[in-house]
Amino acid sequence: MTTFFKTTILAFALIGLTNCSGGSVGSSTNTAAGTNSGQSNGGSGGSTDVVTPDPLAAVDLKGAVDSNDSNKNQIAFDFDKVRGEFIVMIPMPSGLAFSPTGSFAKYPDITFSQILDPSGKIKFGVRIPVKYIIKGSSFSAPSSLPNGNALPAMPAGQGELPSLALNFPQYNNTQITLYVGVNAIGLFMTLPDNIAFPIGFTLPIKNKDKTKTFGYLTYIAKKGTYAPGLFVSSIIPPAMARILEDYFHL
Repeated sequence: MTTFFKTTILAFALIGLTNCSGGSVGSSTNTAAGTNSGQSNGGSGGSTDVVTPDPLAAVDLKGAVDSNDSNKNQIAFDFDKVRGEFIVMIPMPSGLAFSPTGSFAKYPDITFSQILDPSGKIKFGVRIPVKYIIKGSSFSAPSSLPNGNALPAMPAGQGELPSLALNFPQYNNTQITLYVGVNAIGLFMTLPDNIAFPIGFTLPIKNKDKTKTFGYLTYIAKKGTYAPGLFVSSIIPPAMARILEDYFHL
């Protein structure tokens, strides 16, 4: 009997130790899980991921002609944030066929083509990489309009800018001239005499809310033997120019 009781007591003791050991492991597991859970919650709630704002979000350079004629709300200026290119556009007068596509010989990254906007309006557009605008260009010596007049609707001191010119004999000898200065762009396109106006005029190019003026669309009247034409001008605001300079590492 003594041996039996000793054996029984020993068995119960072993069972008790086993239960205590199991409880300890379970407690350790729960504690570890709680700690991990706390770290996870702390990671998602206590220290949220920092979202870096898009520096180009503040750059809005889409401008449309503000007028009551056929040019009303036609986009004349924009900026392609993906490609880093300014787009300057001349609204095409009704009945004018002009649709060349290509680039400037010495500057193949400056391209031109016909542009059809969402409203169905046709424009002649030139795309200029941001580097030429923010840092300026050295295309040529500064020049004025082909007729000798200063570039219209430009700030003082920018009546002449370095330029690139192309002539298209196949399109009634239409001539385009691109003017590029530091934070300044101008695009001139000649028009045939049959759609000429007797006097010149200027229309503002504004943002969608019409709270900012990005540039101007100016009609250039015929002068002597020089053809009339349309001139789009724009000045890049200094604050936006700085953003673009930093973003594109210029």
